[in-house]
Amino acid sequence: MAKIIIARLEPYPSDEPIGWTVGFSVVCDNGRTFYVDIPVSYDEANTDEEAANKAYEKLKESIDTRVAKLEKKSLLIGKEIKEIKEIKEISNG
Repeated sequence: MAKIIIARLEPYPSDEPIGWTVGFSVVCDNGRTFYVDIPVSYDEANTDEEAANKAYEKLKESIDTRVAKLEKKSLLIGKEIKEIKEIKEISNG
């Protein structure tokens, strides 16, 4: 199960806020990561905790979809060829 961490929670826009910007860093089980954020108006949330909950509620489906796609990718993607050869040599003894 992916870890979802609140990475941003602040009034937005900063000069004359009308709501919150809530951002999440997501870490998949295979180590892949991504960031997503969304505005939440003061009409929807009065406190930062309400804003975080509302943002997660709005983004949950898209986060779950993206996590599922990323967790299907090969663990070799992003590895240097040198690392792959070393792993193969170790496993072949």
